[in-house]
Amino acid sequence: IPATFSHLDLQWKPINVVPLTKLTGPGLHPGVTMSISQSLQNIKGGCRTWCRATTLIHRTNSSTSRQRPVEAEGVNTRFFAGTEDGYLVYTDWKAEKDSESGKLVSSKPAYCISSHAGPIHCLLRSPFYSHILMSVGGWSLSIWKEGESEILQTSRSPVKFTAASWSLTRPGVFFIGRDDGNIDVWDLMDRSHEPSMSQNISSSAITSLEPFKVSSKQVLLGVGDDSGTLHILEIPWSLRQPSPNELHAMSSYFDRECSRIDYYKERDANRTEGSADTGPQIPGPLETDEEEEERLKKSFNDYLKLEKDFLVKTWHEEGGRSCQPSPLVH
Repeated sequence: IPATFSHLDLQWKPINVVPLTKLTGPGLHPGVTMSISQSLQNIKGGCRTWCRATTLIHRTNSSTSRQRPVEAEGVNTRFFAGTEDGYLVYTDWKAEKDSESGKLVSSKPAYCISSHAGPIHCLLRSPFYSHILMSVGGWSLSIWKEGESEILQTSRSPVKFTAASWSLTRPGVFFIGRDDGNIDVWDLMDRSHEPSMSQNISSSAITSLEPFKVSSKQVLLGVGDDSGTLHILEIPWSLRQPSPNELHAMSSYFDRECSRIDYYKERDANRTEGSADTGPQIPGPLETDEEEEERLKKSFNDYLKLEKDFLVKTWHEEGGRSCQPSPLVH
């Protein structure tokens, strides 16, 4: 075969291959989606300028499994990856030297958490907080803070989640597409344990959600479904207009959740150390079904009271603004 025009046979070749290594046992996690830090996306001059200014170590052979890792300095190289088996992997594509061989090898993941009972379809960073990330997969969604653990996880939904999108104008609002054609609207300024409203859009599964800000007075939401139909919805005023203090209130909410999780982790660690020092304990009497139900009910009521106090305080800070959303205009 003549090689006269072989230079026109262009092939895309990665400059780096990062394996999503399992922390326990051999093998790799099958990746589905990923989210790179905003600081990497917003490098001055774009990716081309950064690539010219940074020394990249790679081979140009056809075997991607033999690609050597990339060296990079002054760039946040950590990223999240969602896998087919429901794991959220936080890892680094920057190379590190092996202590034994001295060669550059890919970094091991910082952590791998089984967070969803199904493939993770969406990994979306908040447009207001670059360190806040939402993962959607299976029958649940989770909100994470980069460098921290999970700060919010919903209970199992009766219907699979298939798409998601943050609001472009309100920090505490996001939209979730479901397999039954409904859209759940979550407003964390209103409640955090369930969606503020749910509206049917199609008889087919929702496959994509894309918001678009036309002006300060009009925000649209494009919705695609499994039958190939595009629906254009207009987001009502209550879901597009932020309160004067919403940005600070949501930032404080995320910080409080992180502090609460750190407190429980420290408490559990202290209890584990205490039980190890005192030796084996004689177990107490088992709870009856009625006692267990009463204990769980009391715990849930305490949680609702705390949430109500937070919402009342936020409502007074906003000057008594109503949080009841209006339906989406189809």
